[in-house]
Amino acid sequence: MSTSRIIKIFLASSEEMEIDRNAFGNLIRRLDKIYEQRGIRIELFEWEDYDAAYNDRRKQDEYNDRVRASDMFLALFHTKAGEFTIEEFDVATEEFRRTGIKPKSYVYMRDLQPGEEESAELTAFKKRLFEEMGHYWSRYNNRDSMQLHFVMQLQLVESSRSDALKVENGEVKLGDMTVARMENLQFAAGNEDYQRMSHRLQELPALIEKARLRTEKYPDDDDLKDELQKLLDERNALQEELDKQQELLFDTAKRIAQLQGELITDRMRRAIEAFDSGNVREANIILDEAEKDAEHNLNDYRKSKEIAEHKRQNVINSIEELLLKTSTLLADLSIPIAERIEKVAAIYAQADNLAKEVDYDEEKYDKLLYDYGDFLYKYGQYNDALEIRLREMVLSEKIFGAEHSDTAASYNNIGVVYHNKGDYDKALEYYFKALAIYEKVLGTEHPDTATSYNNIGLVYDDKGDYDKALEYYLKALAIFEKVLGTEHPSTATSYDNIGLVYDEKGDYDKALEYHFKALAIKEKVFGTEHPSTATSYNNIGAVYDDKGDYDKALEYHLKALAIKEKVLGTEHPSTATSYNSIGGMYINKGDYDKALEYYLKALAIYEKVLGTEHPHTAASYNNIGSLYYEMKKYPEALEYFEKALRILKSRLEDDHPNVQVVQEWIVDTKAAMGDTDVGKKSFWHRLIGRHKIK
Repeated sequence: MSTSRIIKIFLASSEEMEIDRNAFGNLIRRLDKIYEQRGIRIELFEWEDYDAAYNDRRKQDEYNDRVRASDMFLALFHTKAGEFTIEEFDVATEEFRRTGIKPKSYVYMRDLQPGEEESAELTAFKKRLFEEMGHYWSRYNNRDSMQLHFVMQLQLVESSRSDALKVENGEVKLGDMTVARMENLQFAAGNEDYQRMSHRLQELPALIEKARLRTEKYPDDDDLKDELQKLLDERNALQEELDKQQELLFDTAKRIAQLQGELITDRMRRAIEAFDSGNVREANIILDEAEKDAEHNLNDYRKSKEIAEHKRQNVINSIEELLLKTSTLLADLSIPIAERIEKVAAIYAQADNLAKEVDYDEEKYDKLLYDYGDFLYKYGQYNDALEIRLREMVLSEKIFGAEHSDTAASYNNIGVVYHNKGDYDKALEYYFKALAIYEKVLGTEHPDTATSYNNIGLVYDDKGDYDKALEYYLKALAIFEKVLGTEHPSTATSYDNIGLVYDEKGDYDKALEYHFKALAIKEKVFGTEHPSTATSYNNIGAVYDDKGDYDKALEYHLKALAIKEKVLGTEHPSTATSYNSIGGMYINKGDYDKALEYYLKALAIYEKVLGTEHPHTAASYNNIGSLYYEMKKYPEALEYFEKALRILKSRLEDDHPNVQVVQEWIVDTKAAMGDTDVGKKSFWHRLIGRHKIK
């Protein structure tokens, strides 16, 4: 792939920062290899500010020219503030004021250790930074923290909106590279809720193993079985809660990264300091007054907008405070999640309304809408998410043009919402718009292009156009294999998608070939007792079931079930999925009693764990209804279909495919019961499972 861009970085520091400076150099060299795959190179220039006598003023002028030509200016401080480092910072700041584009300046302050004191020059510099410029620096106390700050800031500068930087299993990763461990980041290490959950999760494996051994010794003791399940349920729920919390904390850290180097208020500074120390609750409390002040600042601005620019700035400050509040509020576990979601939605709406009135910076407004739409989508508010994402798309087209990766990301996000709403034609329209840009801007061998191919394949798969789905899945796979390798989880996902399509097409040998490829990766990457590995066993079992090899099918479904029961327990939604798969297999064997046994096991879990109003519960009702239909027990079938339809209609539009599936079953059932008003066509010839909820 040809290089399309070079990001130039100037790193300034004094002699005392030699170790951290070298660490920065190593980090940037590693990042350069990753970004090269995206058509971006990272070029580092380092200047060591030993003392004024050592340096030649004419040479310093050359360095200042390099500062002006850089995209990012980084200054590292600990106890001292060198004359030339401060001069270079001022040069960078002045150049940014002149161009309004670059260099973006970031100051890094390493925390003082016991017994250390900062120089008077550094104290004065920090005071000037905030009081005169509103500039807040990046604090760090170890290499992980320093690296995380930089990578987040780099992503803001290169602005690809890539989702590559993510947190999983306690690690912040960029692709395959570990940037930081959450336990080494003070905002997590100092967070009481995060530490409480982490410590309990470390204790549970030993307790679970003891309970498992007791259960094996006394297999008929129901109390011991219940004790084991309670421990497994606690572990599963706690792991899910911890995963969500680390993501929310990480999202807040990313929000703060956007603010470092920007104009901020004292209230924001105090909230950032509280969050950085691990006290997200205190940060949230500090920002409580932001909503009230925002309305006051807006009303004040409306009265005098023509004569008071500083009042406009007050409104802009309120917008930034509100956006920071959305992150701290979501991460505050002292507030119930439903209340957090409702409040955050209101805050985003308030920030949006303020931005409309004060000629808010367009790129910042675009980011506001991007985050707002992402929040609404994440929490299932698809109609509202679509409205915001369509507005963001228009703004993105205006700012970046119709052939920019940011605009492509906007198209893709709109496609995702339409896909989830079941409007497949609209989803394809926007996915193809995104793809055209990715192919032109990033090329046909880029991970983002591969993801776009995969998204299109998913829609065609859901539409039942399996040849088209396969075409795009294979395009995605070719890129993943070349760029990420043949042992990467994304490659495994592609293998699985292709296997599922071949299964639908009836090419069972090809389906097994790809599912076994996926299984090999998962067993190597995740191990033989992991839910993802269990999913591959389930997929393989489904193919053998379709082939009519029911013994093999049962073998793999039971392997999947054994993993899930051991790892997740007998009352987990994923375990219920295995029960459903086994139930479907018994239907094809004609053993309806066994099928009903497993379908009812699945339903019992869904009703208990997810409740009676959940889409998975609706799907389970649909399965049982279809089984009763095949058993010619039409009143029972109708009862379950109507239960499924009631749930789905409360959550989805009437024209959603899942709603239509159940309505079609109801029509068929009533027709079979002799209701001639609903239609005359017989559906007895169809195979079970033709009408499924996806």
